[in-house]
Amino acid sequence: MKLKRFIVPFTDDKRMIYAKEYLEKHGFESTNSNEYADFVLLPVPAKDDMFAGLENKLVFYGMGNYKNGYDYMKYESYVLKNAFLTAEGAVTLIEETVPYSFYGTDVLIIGYGRIGKALHNILKGYGADITVCSRSKASKDEAIFNGAKHINFEKLKSDNKAQIIFNTVPHMVLTKNELSALKKDAVILDLSSFPGGVDTLVADSLGLTVLNGRRMPSRYTEKTAGYLIGEAVSDIIEEELT
Repeated sequence: MKLKRFIVPFTDDKRMIYAKEYLEKHGFESTNSNEYADFVLLPVPAKDDMFAGLENKLVFYGMGNYKNGYDYMKYESYVLKNAFLTAEGAVTLIEETVPYSFYGTDVLIIGYGRIGKALHNILKGYGADITVCSRSKASKDEAIFNGAKHINFEKLKSDNKAQIIFNTVPHMVLTKNELSALKKDAVILDLSSFPGGVDTLVADSLGLTVLNGRRMPSRYTEKTAGYLIGEAVSDIIEEELT
């Protein structure tokens, strides 16, 4: 299957402009017509109404629901690289928020998936005192091997000296008991997807600072994030459709 011409119908998310730019630089041709496009590129998350009129088109999309296409958010290489952009943005947001350095600061990372590991990798270079909270023995062993301390989720309910908390777990893990154990000047950055992992009403009642870290790659590194989408589409075409 030869795929050359493509259309990017939605560009409110600037990542799509850069994804288009990447593809054009790598031998693909953009068009403004669905009729002449070999494939369609949609943003992440792709909403259901974006697929209207594309029933017979090959579509590349992120986190959508469409049979005739490829979800680049399921492409491991893209997800891994995107995790590093998320971690980089998370560190930048904290640096913009707090008046002190990561060096020597007690940092808690909740969850040790791709984003958690990327955060750990970056923060080690800052000299942060890092603790990881995760469930599996494998993640515990890996975190300790990589130089962090480790606690389980039950320990979150005990007195917690963490000054900065990054949550990457996509379900409610910081509720009243866990939030009450935090220092009053602690800063929480929730990187998990909707509805998040922090009870923000309780956090607000306790005077805790909670930052919303969703859509992080598009907030600080939209060009690189867009290029990663373009790269993922190009790789999928080369590996699976050529």
